[in-house]
Amino acid sequence: MATLTLSEIRTRCRERADMESSQFVTDDELNFYINQSISELHDILVQSYGEDYYVKNVSFNTVAQQEAYSLSTIVTDDDFYKVRAVDAKLNGNDWFTLRKFNFNERNKFQHFGVWDTLGISNVRYRIVGSELRFVPVPDRDITVRLWYIPRATTLTLDADTYDDINGWIEYVVVDCAIKMLNKEESDVRVLLNEKELLKRRIETASSNRDASEPESIQDIYAENDDFFYGRTRS
Repeated sequence: MATLTLSEIRTRCRERADMESSQFVTDDELNFYINQSISELHDILVQSYGEDYYVKNVSFNTVAQQEAYSLSTIVTDDDFYKVRAVDAKLNGNDWFTLRKFNFNERNKFQHFGVWDTLGISNVRYRIVGSELRFVPVPDRDITVRLWYIPRATTLTLDADTYDDINGWIEYVVVDCAIKMLNKEESDVRVLLNEKELLKRRIETASSNRDASEPESIQDIYAENDDFFYGRTRS
């Protein structure tokens, strides 16, 4: 995986737009374009089921009778974007996959009480606003692991780096060149076509990072260990 600095990316953008010696688009403006384009590439990868390129995890402990937990407190890097999965350590040291509750079911499980009944079919979570909420309310201190997709990298200083995956930074370069030339009111049709081809390539190539075998159909009834706990979803 190649690493490029903001300064290097900016140079590539200026070269592609044929603006190497022009400040018609200032460095600050171009930095803004670059970060916009990086965010767009980030979303393409996430929406193409390539979210595991970025997935991170963090653990925290619940508090008895506390239903909601601020994401800014859980994710101390302050880079939370989307949930990938939520686990809870129950029945000793076993991790269990938790299911999301539908919003209209927010009051459905409030009287089930405990979290550690074998099968844990009553434990649910949901992101509501800037909080992670649980039903039923945790009955004690429980370790929870949040798997999440972070926000796109933001480059500020010239020495800030971006991890380029297989040359996909070219998408950012082309997209920025389009923005630069649009400001100049120049013809960008060739670059728009190139951007579309790059997008198709990235969407196709990023969908299965483990090239050894394709993804299998997801068994939604086998989230946890059937051997010990049976099916955890009905």
